[in-house]
Amino acid sequence: MSRITDYGFLFQTTFGTSKTNLVNNIQLSQMNSSSVQKQLKAAGIDTNSKKYKAALSEMMKNGNGAMFTNVQAIKNLMSQYDKNGDWIDPNTGLTGLAVTDENRNSYKHII
Repeated sequence: MSRITDYGFLFQTTFGTSKTNLVNNIQLSQMNSSSVQKQLKAAGIDTNSKKYKAALSEMMKNGNGAMFTNVQAIKNLMSQYDKNGDWIDPNTGLTGLAVTDENRNSYKHII
């Protein structure tokens, strides 16, 4: 699964060309704050859905809570999961074939 990370703010601060512009950026460690939850709900993201929880779990695992994200990145990552929170294989479009912690209890054995 590919991950897109914007490092533009690091180049700006390194060369001193401008201050860090974190407009609409959300720090992963602040995802449960009420202001962030309101922002996500205003953008049409259901924060109680399994799809959102699976995407957030993936982001936390990859970013260790220290990374920044935005609403569009969350929506993009949510599109890679179905309504049950299972990852959708981009090659086949099938779900539930990857055995991860999220869907370990619901996978089926093929005999």
